[in-house]
Amino acid sequence: MGSASTIGEPEGGRRRSPRTALVVAVGLSGVAIWLAASFARKPPPLAAQPSGISVTDDGIALTVDAPQWQVLKLGNPEVATDYWSDLVPARVRIDETHSYRVGAPIAGRVGSVLVDLGQRVKSGDPLLSVASPGIAELRAHKDRAAVDLEAAKAERARIQAMVTARALPTKELLTADQRFRKAEVAYHLEVAKLDSLKVSTRVDNEFLIAAPSDGVVVEKNVLPAQEVSPESGTSLIVIADLSTVWVVADLFEADAVDVREGAAARVISPSLPGGTIEGVVEMVSSVVDPVRHTIPVRLRVPNLDGRLRPNMYAQVRFTVAAHEGAVKVPMSAMVTDGAHQYVYVHDGHGHFTRREVTTGSARDGSVLVLAGLSGNEQIVEDGAILLDNASALAH
Repeated sequence: MGSASTIGEPEGGRRRSPRTALVVAVGLSGVAIWLAASFARKPPPLAAQPSGISVTDDGIALTVDAPQWQVLKLGNPEVATDYWSDLVPARVRIDETHSYRVGAPIAGRVGSVLVDLGQRVKSGDPLLSVASPGIAELRAHKDRAAVDLEAAKAERARIQAMVTARALPTKELLTADQRFRKAEVAYHLEVAKLDSLKVSTRVDNEFLIAAPSDGVVVEKNVLPAQEVSPESGTSLIVIADLSTVWVVADLFEADAVDVREGAAARVISPSLPGGTIEGVVEMVSSVVDPVRHTIPVRLRVPNLDGRLRPNMYAQVRFTVAAHEGAVKVPMSAMVTDGAHQYVYVHDGHGHFTRREVTTGSARDGSVLVLAGLSGNEQIVEDGAILLDNASALAH
């Protein structure tokens, strides 16, 4: 009989020992770790600064042979001078210091309106007629005062003759003279009441309102049969002398800061000979329009030929006074971090310092620098962004 096989032992092979299995497992783990390390992401190398440039604690330095000199343009800021502003929309208005608002001096009803809007009138020309019982009453008071004055005058003359004839004592003449003076005052008072209305009468209960001055009817708010009274507070007719007019421009708050009263201005309109006319800033308003957030700036402009008409649109340029100590630099000289503006100042020995500046308006490729820079300093006019990028890489 052959020998029996051991239970659980595989046929035809040896049984592996636990030690051998452990060695294999450790080997496989090592391979996995090596592969993981091989494929792990390596951090990118730090960006190297270009040759010839170095970042210092207080700026950037370039060596004499640095290639960056070829793209940098250096220069000095220009001293800022007065300049003409950009065109600003404006409108023509009447000169209110040479306008006259005509109202009803006494209550009544309009009979007829004798002028049209835009019509030229002379001082004393009739504007409208008004029927009023009040004017008849005033005239009656005046007539009654005139009669009383004549009676007092005659009475004084009669007593004067009797005193001269010694028929009456002198004190009677004094009393008569007092009555005459009183009647005279009453009469002149009634005359003054009528004269203060500045009207001419046509019939007992109707009067005419006349133009107070030469000018043009620029506003008309009256119709026939309309009830009028001084208490309404409404101007029935406005007459203006258009030999001078106002031109009013609405400037944004930042722009109005640089415009001064008395400064020269230029009005541009197609209706003007040559298209322009010179004027003077008469007023810069101290009040901001609450809706548009603009500031009215008013010019006084000669208008002898009448080409500028009320409510006409125009455009205006202002002479803007330069700020004391302000300089002008190219826009390419400016760099920003989003909140502040900077320029790079060169010390003359290859060292550049980034300096914060306060800027004003920009125009024609230049920026006004109001503070932080003087005219005798040298700055980077072009290429400042390259220095700024180099500084950013170092930080």
